[in-house]
Amino acid sequence: MAFPVRDIIATLKSCAGHFGHSVLAKQRLRAIQEELGLPTHSINQAVQTRWNSTLHMLQRMFEQRCALNVYASDHGHISCPSAAQWDIVSNLIETLEPLEEVTLEMSHSESSASCVIPSISVLKMMLQHEGPSSAGIKTLRTSMLDSLTRRFSKAEDTKCLVLATVLDPRYKDKAFTSAETVEKAKDWLKEEAAHDTAKTVEETGEAEAAAKRQRVQTDPPPTLVDSLYAKLLGTAHHTDAAQSSFDTELECYLKLPVVERSSQPLEWWKKNEERFQRLAVLARKYLCPPPSTVPSE
Repeated sequence: MAFPVRDIIATLKSCAGHFGHSVLAKQRLRAIQEELGLPTHSINQAVQTRWNSTLHMLQRMFEQRCALNVYASDHGHISCPSAAQWDIVSNLIETLEPLEEVTLEMSHSESSASCVIPSISVLKMMLQHEGPSSAGIKTLRTSMLDSLTRRFSKAEDTKCLVLATVLDPRYKDKAFTSAETVEKAKDWLKEEAAHDTAKTVEETGEAEAAAKRQRVQTDPPPTLVDSLYAKLLGTAHHTDAAQSSFDTELECYLKLPVVERSSQPLEWWKKNEERFQRLAVLARKYLCPPPSTVPSE
C-alpha cells in the first residue's frame, strides 16, 4: 500500500500541534522519554514560511518515535505513523538533509554568487542518483528535480553567475554541465579583460594629454606620419600583447587544481594577485555579490 508523503507529514503536523498546545501532554511525553532513556527534546512544529522547519519536525519525530508510540498507546489523542510510514519518514529525512546543507551554505554571510551553479549541479546529482528510491520518495525526488531544473534553467546563461563560478578557485570550470558553458565563460572573461584594458589605455591617454598641456613643449610637434606610426605600432602592439598575456594568464589559472571547498576564495586571490593580476581584478568584481539577500536564520 502506498503512503502519500503529504498525508504522513499532515499526520505528524497534527501530532506536533497536540504537544504544542498542551502542557500536560508535554509533561507526559517527557516522563516517557526519561523512562525509555531518550533525549528529553521537545517536539518541533513545522512553520509554513520556513521549508526546513518541516525537516526539523521530521527529524525530531523520528528520534522520538518510540516515545510517541507509547504516548499514543497510553493516552491517545494522537495518531502515529505505522512502521512502514516511519520508514518513509526516514527516507524523506535522508532526501531533505542535503537540501538544507546547501541552503545553509548559500545563505551564509560569507558566501558569494559563485556557489549557485555548483550547488545546482550537486543537488541534481543527488536527486538523480543518490538516496532512497521507494515509491513515494522516488516520486518526490522526481518532482523536486523537475522543479529545480525549471527554476534554474538559465543559470549557465547568466553572465554574472558563470563568471563568479569560474573565478572561484574552488570551482573554476569544473562545475559547469557542458563544454559550451566553459567556452562561454572564457569568452566573457576575455571580453571583460579587453574592456578593462581599453578603459585603462583611454584613462592613461587622457592623463598624458593633460600633463602635456600643462608643461612647456620643448620638442617639435610630431608630424602626421609620426602620429600614424604611433597609432599603428604602439596601440596595436599594446592591445595584442595584452590579449596574449591575458589568454596565457587564464589558461595557467584554469590548469591549477581547485582548492578545498572550505577555503575562502578572496583570500586565495589576495595571495595570488601578483601572479594573476588581471584575473584578480575580475575576481574582486564578481565574487563580491552574495547568492542571497537574506542570511539563513
